[in-house]
Amino acid sequence: MLAQLFLSAFGTLLSYALFQLVKFLYDQYASPLRGMVGPRNPSLLLGHFKELEEDSMLTEKWKAQYGLNFQMKGLFSVRELYTADTKALSHIAVHTDTYQKPAFVRYHLAQIVGEGLLVVEGDDHRRQNPAFGVPQIRELTSVFVDKSHQLRDIWASEIAPAVGGSARIEVLSWVSKMTLDVIGQAGFNYQFNALDPAAKPSELNKVFSQIFHAPRSSLQKGLRLAQAIVPILRVLPVPWNRLLEQAQDGMARIGQELLEETRTSLESGVDTKRRDLLSLLLKGNAGEKIPLSDKELVSQLPAFFVAGHETTSTATAWALYALARNRGAQQKLRAELLTVDTEDPTLDELNALPYLESVIRETLRAHSPVAFTARVAMEDDVLPLRRPYLDRAGRAHESLRVSKGQVIHIPILDVNTDTEIWGDDAAEFRPERWEDVPDAATAVPGVWAHLFTFLAGPRNCIGFRFALAEMKALLFVLIRAFEFEMAVPEGDVGRTNTPVQRPMVLSEKATGAQMPLIVKPYREEA
Repeated sequence: MLAQLFLSAFGTLLSYALFQLVKFLYDQYASPLRGMVGPRNPSLLLGHFKELEEDSMLTEKWKAQYGLNFQMKGLFSVRELYTADTKALSHIAVHTDTYQKPAFVRYHLAQIVGEGLLVVEGDDHRRQNPAFGVPQIRELTSVFVDKSHQLRDIWASEIAPAVGGSARIEVLSWVSKMTLDVIGQAGFNYQFNALDPAAKPSELNKVFSQIFHAPRSSLQKGLRLAQAIVPILRVLPVPWNRLLEQAQDGMARIGQELLEETRTSLESGVDTKRRDLLSLLLKGNAGEKIPLSDKELVSQLPAFFVAGHETTSTATAWALYALARNRGAQQKLRAELLTVDTEDPTLDELNALPYLESVIRETLRAHSPVAFTARVAMEDDVLPLRRPYLDRAGRAHESLRVSKGQVIHIPILDVNTDTEIWGDDAAEFRPERWEDVPDAATAVPGVWAHLFTFLAGPRNCIGFRFALAEMKALLFVLIRAFEFEMAVPEGDVGRTNTPVQRPMVLSEKATGAQMPLIVKPYREEA
């Protein structure tokens, strides 16, 4: 009896597996991308995954060789469409119900940040999408400035005992601590104490470290992605699954405590001046026809963290690196910042500094912290193209047909550094280019500054105003106080090939992401 049940279950499972395999092979064979050019597939199992892992510039090289549209291979040789065509990307950005995050991407994100704003789609996303406009960010600017002062004072104390009045400082980790403290206070009215070496690390700090800084070897990343793509692999007893579960449980528990404390504070009227994002979310939620549940509200905390911590710290580290390389731009920026007669600028005062704005724009263009993302077609569709593409037979196509289920690689950094849009020096950091923006840049889909950095359409980055204000406050304080120089040869600086492109020293890969710079106090010449 048991043997028969086992055989029946096994037969059903085998039939299902064979059906899925046949369906997969047919979909790949019948794909409209079959005739599209693209790089040779090096591995039936890994596709281009390993190559992309080893060379963060690879898609840029392929774009130069194959054009704005080509096919590449993901894990298990799944056909993926690469498109840097701005007209196609605008279509994708606007039609958010047709083009959504792939299921495997949502699963992968959900393991880290839960079922929050970064994961959900459709009506759930529209319900959970809070509005963080200029008035809200204006209220939070003082937090950005205060934490920037704290970081400045820490660096000054490190430099003081150093021989020669300068010190090699790993700026990425310090800026990351600063932005962690900012998102804690501005996001949840919570003290991480990351910048205070004497303080005991908060419980939430430990939880976030588990979630965002768990072991990330290439093998583990590949297996996690394989689990996301092939659900049956998720039953494998891999150790990091348990680690993530524990971290998520801790995040949910602490998040619920923060939510209850915030709700009590607002309802009692004891703290009516609270301006943290969680308070704003609760106030807005009270007026909704279908308010978010406590579980949905708690799930927003990791999303706030990602939007206000990882990407902003990475972008600021790249800004300091770019200014260390371009000393003329650094001096020009410092001269502008020193015209402001206060140490505590308001948001309006920061926004009134044109060269600071140009430096921020150029950093987020040339060093987009998120280099790529992905979408999947939820139904058959046709992408309009700015320029026709040639297939393998040399035939020109004015549009690009995609099938339901087609994964599309969205190359944010490649669009921002396209030479046809920004000129032959598109890879260079040159803030002056914003004094005369190329006409071609108007074709770039974006929510800000003719850049694709924060995406476009309804699924643009909700935290972009937060990030811009925080970066401006950081650079305002740090560039006024210090001079920055390269600590390693320029050719020794690379970037990690993950969605968030952190800087790294190529000769010290084992150390992981870092950005060491020589920092010395700025002394105005007599």
